[in-house]
Amino acid sequence: MASALDLIKRSLRLLGVYSIGEEPSAEEARDALTALSALTDSLANSGLLIYAKTLDTIALTSGTATYTVGPSGATVTARPVDVLDASYISYQGVDYPLSVWTLDDYNSIAVKTVGGTPVGMYPQMDMPNITLSLWPVPSAAMTLKLWSNKALTTFPGLTTTVSLPLGYEQMLTFLLAESLAAEYQVPVPQAVMMEVARVRRNIKRTNVQVPRLQMPYGIPSNDFIDWRGN
Repeated sequence: MASALDLIKRSLRLLGVYSIGEEPSAEEARDALTALSALTDSLANSGLLIYAKTLDTIALTSGTATYTVGPSGATVTARPVDVLDASYISYQGVDYPLSVWTLDDYNSIAVKTVGGTPVGMYPQMDMPNITLSLWPVPSAAMTLKLWSNKALTTFPGLTTTVSLPLGYEQMLTFLLAESLAAEYQVPVPQAVMMEVARVRRNIKRTNVQVPRLQMPYGIPSNDFIDWRGN
């Protein structure tokens, strides 16, 4: 486990701003912590650099179509960055697939009050909570298994240690060095740039999920049709 200060000091050494044994001032450390927090926030927008895919279990109420999820939502959890198609509805021991819709998809439904087992869900990505709109409206007590991407854990303070997945400490250290170079008005060393590219590539390779090919319905058979009408 590493603290924010550990990552900051190592990043500054990589830039040649500090030497081994030197300590940044309190003001410099606070500024670097701000840069580190901004960095972890920005990583949340990259699906291949996300910290984790998480599952939230949400109880659905008969006749209720919308549900809030987030730090102050009806379901209290870290705010999802995006909702995944792996989400599904569980009802009476059976799991039903659930499509993630766009706003246009949801608005195309003429009657939104129809009851039944939800087949689609529109996530409105508000702040600080997201709002999920389900259709059809649950007609009984059901369970939504919500899979989503959650942001990389931020560092609450300079000395608080945070448990990171394998490879993330290296990635954050070198990305922070790259980010701090502009503030200290120093060039990014070539070795740092090369390591940044390498750790990004490794993390993406670890997190990428190759979708399984699915053939659409209605593909014509292999029967040959002679259009000449013999």
